[in-house]
Amino acid sequence: MIILACVAGEPKCTSARVADVRFTSIEACEARIDSITDTMTADFGKKPEFKGRAVTFDVSCMGRKDLLQTFGIADLDA
Repeated sequence: MIILACVAGEPKCTSARVADVRFTSIEACEARIDSITDTMTADFGKKPEFKGRAVTFDVSCMGRKDLLQTFGIADLDA
């Protein structure tokens, strides 16, 4: 599973891979996703150039290559 975070106006998105085989419940998976997106949001908030910009998150079971091809995303930060 991939979490994709895009900041409005930025040409690159950031992604995080989540190994979903470890989860024993939907709640555990959701908690892990929330933890990752909270950390990403906090990291974006530390960058003055991102102040006031919207961040969108997408959770997908696609791999990085499939995301690039499907959505036409120019580049991903690993």
